[in-house]
Amino acid sequence: MKVIVIIVVSAIVVIGGMVALGIKYSSKLVAAPPSTKVRVELATTGPLVEIVSAPGEIQPRTKVSISAMVAAPIVALPCDEGTIISKGKKPDGSDASILVKLDDKNYRAALNSAQSRFDAAKAQIAVAQARIDASQAAIDAQKFMLTDAQRDLDRQTGLLQTKDVSQSVVDTAQTKVDNLKSTIASATAQLQSDNVNLNQVLKYQLEGAKADVDRANDDLAYCTIKSPIDGIVTRRKAEVGEMVVTGTMNNAGTVILEVADLSQMMMFARIDETSIASVKVGQHAKVRIQAFPDDIFDGTVETVALARNDDANSAARSQSEGGSTRYFEAKIRLDTKGRRIPTGLAADADIETKSHEGIRVASQAVLGRPVEGLTADERAKPEVDQTKSIATVVYCLKDGKAAAVPVHVGPSDETHTLILSGLKQNDPVIIGPFKVLETLADGQAVEKEAGPATRPATTQPAVVAMSAQH
Repeated sequence: MKVIVIIVVSAIVVIGGMVALGIKYSSKLVAAPPSTKVRVELATTGPLVEIVSAPGEIQPRTKVSISAMVAAPIVALPCDEGTIISKGKKPDGSDASILVKLDDKNYRAALNSAQSRFDAAKAQIAVAQARIDASQAAIDAQKFMLTDAQRDLDRQTGLLQTKDVSQSVVDTAQTKVDNLKSTIASATAQLQSDNVNLNQVLKYQLEGAKADVDRANDDLAYCTIKSPIDGIVTRRKAEVGEMVVTGTMNNAGTVILEVADLSQMMMFARIDETSIASVKVGQHAKVRIQAFPDDIFDGTVETVALARNDDANSAARSQSEGGSTRYFEAKIRLDTKGRRIPTGLAADADIETKSHEGIRVASQAVLGRPVEGLTADERAKPEVDQTKSIATVVYCLKDGKAAAVPVHVGPSDETHTLILSGLKQNDPVIIGPFKVLETLADGQAVEKEAGPATRPATTQPAVVAMSAQH
């Protein structure tokens, strides 16, 4: 019996040792849970720029719609679309480019008629002046006769006193003097009337006739339309033989051609009213034109409207594009680097309104975590708002683990966020993958993904999209 007990006890000891040994070796065979792969970038100082985004269209600084000043059929259109034109004297000494010729027969006849009326008015003045000169000569002659008649009256009056002549002789002499005086007075009044007629009526008629000649000359000159600018013909909207009409209050008139100076191009940007206060003259802009998808053009804000655009056509176009109808227009001067840009192209501008400098991290690295989940040291940091249940943190790589770091954030965009406090330059910040960031916890074992060495965040300026009106 004693032997059996010893055997049983020995068996139990052996079995217990074997179990303990198995547990020991099995614990060595079970691998530790693997570390989570993460992407890491060093937090660095860099610029972050706030922008206002706005749609618009490309137009030349100088664009002229060529319309007729007179109504007449078109007889010639020497310039086609794309023709380079110039104003004033060309280098070869020739005159400005002729854009349009209208039928001038009626206007040439009108000029001849006006010139005839002007010549007739001049002739009338010459006749009136000759009549005045003749009247003045007649008055002078009558004045001589009056002097002689007055001497005769005086002589006859003396003879009457000596009874050498009768009273009838004296009366006859007196009558002659009175008649001459009356005749001179009437002629003088007529002369004054003729002078008034000459100096006012006829001269005013001459001025009116001269104005008619000038107007007829202008109308005739309007039949040949020359280029008002140096540029290029961008659109031809009429053909030879068409009748052009002049503009009225309710009719804009016939636009024959459009010419523009394509050497200076502008973007007419539509700025939403919520962002107009941030846009100032002189601000830099990046302009993207849909027709040139691989290019970004530099621009400078040149003017900012002080009144909202209430044009019905512009409002309708803006609404059709899905944007607000309440917008202000800003003109952005483009640096095309000598490239010819067609007019009317759709474009979008990013206007740089404010610039910040500080530590930046990838925006997806900025996360919200419950305050209760932070350590006591982390909760005590000034970046943690004790009145809120969620704290803003980023995770840094420290000793193979993810360490939650509370931060105070500033402006951000789709790619970067400015860190106002909580991080130092060159802190290794975990920036991805995004699925890992969603569940990443403080103290979790992590490992930097294999690949390029940890690098600082890009030093290119980040931008903050303030608003966009599309």
